[in-house]
Amino acid sequence: MASSSLTPAAQARETTPIAARAWFPRVRVCIDCRTLLGPKETCDGGRKHRVASLETRAGRDALRTEVWGPPSVRRRAKQLAKAGGTSLGAGSIFEGCTGCGDCGSVALDAEFLPVVAVVALIAAAGVLLYWIIAKIYEAIRAYQNRPRPNGGITKPPSLGRRPGPRGTVLGQTGMLAPATGKPCVAWALDLRNKRFLGTDLMLHDAETSGFSVKLDDGTILRVPGGRVRLEGPKERLDRADAPPVDGFVQTINQNDDPEDEGLEPFPYDTVDEIVVRPGDRVRVFGELERDVDPAAPGGYRAANVILVPKGVPALRVEQQQ
Repeated sequence: MASSSLTPAAQARETTPIAARAWFPRVRVCIDCRTLLGPKETCDGGRKHRVASLETRAGRDALRTEVWGPPSVRRRAKQLAKAGGTSLGAGSIFEGCTGCGDCGSVALDAEFLPVVAVVALIAAAGVLLYWIIAKIYEAIRAYQNRPRPNGGITKPPSLGRRPGPRGTVLGQTGMLAPATGKPCVAWALDLRNKRFLGTDLMLHDAETSGFSVKLDDGTILRVPGGRVRLEGPKERLDRADAPPVDGFVQTINQNDDPEDEGLEPFPYDTVDEIVVRPGDRVRVFGELERDVDPAAPGGYRAANVILVPKGVPALRVEQQQ
């Protein structure tokens, strides 16, 4: 369930045969910054960031409580939104009226019929106007009382204060960006909600299919497939313009309580997307380690040394191709 990837849904819009797989299973989430995480991962923000499991009901309840409040608050909000305003039905105007049975056998002369017709039309128009105003009032009250989601209490952690070398992305695209469908080697998503309390970030996710970076000194940096941390230029889309993203969110939107129907754990209106493609100029952050490239030829005296990130790779896109 939670290991589904955004890539397969977006792939339907492309004819290029690009790998469709999840490069890491989304089974945990930081409820403070809303970053999706892999198995046994802690948040990049440190121990103070609370992490919940998407595979257990307790974890999902903790996330939903953070977004919509405790169950009692959620029920009350839905009741108020459903009730709307204290409207009056059109029939209440005529309460106490028993019809025309009390009118006896009074016969109306023909000369009074036009007057009666005009009065009836005016009364009908008044009833219709009252009904319209009541419905507008109900809609306003329902809008004011609608549940409002809470975003993360903090932003996802930045790449840090240890900028490393710059370089150029190498290789071929092995995946599709979920929102725009662009071929890429890595992407990042921020799902945001306009009607929020606090911050507006509801979900942060990023992954890579793996790629290499030729650093300016000629050294090769190898970035493995999996979760990645990215910063760079973002493209914003409305939710309606990115249906594959919606399809993915539904795969991690398990509802354990019928009363929570409609209260998504990741409600959003807009999508911010970052893509990394071959030829892009990037800057690497964090610690790097030396390793031997098993795929490159070299004797025992001249092993082909490459660099690999220590921990989750962190890069900033500085110039796009």
